[in-house]
Amino acid sequence: MIQKLTRQDSFTDFVAELIAQPNLSLALGAFLIGLLGNVLASALGDWYLWLIPGHWIIIIGLALAVVGLYFQYVRRKRTVVIEMQDNQPTGKAGVILLLSTLNPPTGGTAAENQQRRAEVETTITHIRESASENLTSADFALLNNTNLTPALRALEWHAQVGALRECWLLGTPDESRANGTLQHGSAWLAPVLQRWFELLHPGLKVNFNLVAPVPSRSYFQLWQKVDEIFTRSPYRPENIICDITGGLKLMSVGAALACLVPGRTMQYMASDRDWKGEPIDKGKMEPVLVDITPYLI
Repeated sequence: MIQKLTRQDSFTDFVAELIAQPNLSLALGAFLIGLLGNVLASALGDWYLWLIPGHWIIIIGLALAVVGLYFQYVRRKRTVVIEMQDNQPTGKAGVILLLSTLNPPTGGTAAENQQRRAEVETTITHIRESASENLTSADFALLNNTNLTPALRALEWHAQVGALRECWLLGTPDESRANGTLQHGSAWLAPVLQRWFELLHPGLKVNFNLVAPVPSRSYFQLWQKVDEIFTRSPYRPENIICDITGGLKLMSVGAALACLVPGRTMQYMASDRDWKGEPIDKGKMEPVLVDITPYLI
């Protein structure tokens, strides 16, 4: 059961809306200064100092006080405070996914792990080269518990809870090794994830967009790609979420930095793990919203 999270406005937010001033402290300060000027003028009555009317002296004195407070304000060292909380996201219309390079589960001998990896790569090649209508669930069986599974679960969650209509896939390009062989990047897995999702959910119409691959460790370029999706897509930023589960750790950080703009959100897929910290085969996997709020004090 999904519980919708609501945010209750504070009393200061209510007062600010009531007086139509976004900066409550500024509005109250201006009101108090005006009130103080009226009280002093009424209490002191008509008086002069060096032929200057008393009400002008009061105005000049209050103005000098405001200027003095301003200089104290700008001299004060401001500190950026970041508040981070884990919540449950709401269903989004668009999901940005970072793809990880292929990493089948390990646990056997080195030879067994190498053989398992070769089998999974053969399976992926078969899926990429086959027509979608000829694929069955058996073709994707070896992909369960690989690092492609969290991306699939993220899409399924937003499709079931929300109204998922768009998915942007960000991965790394293929690279040539020194020995002449080809090292597949994570973008190689994009059509595989799309066909896996469409096979399991044929009634859901989701538009998949493969963004131009970003070279490994090109953190700034990845930040630009994610920022471009948020700013140029036909959806409002609050209707898009970026999943930072996949990719290299620092690549996830680069994508996360693009989500710090107000109105943008990000998540990661959390799963049940055993005492060694390894994901449980049939454990529960759900997205966790990373809610980051920066402010000055």
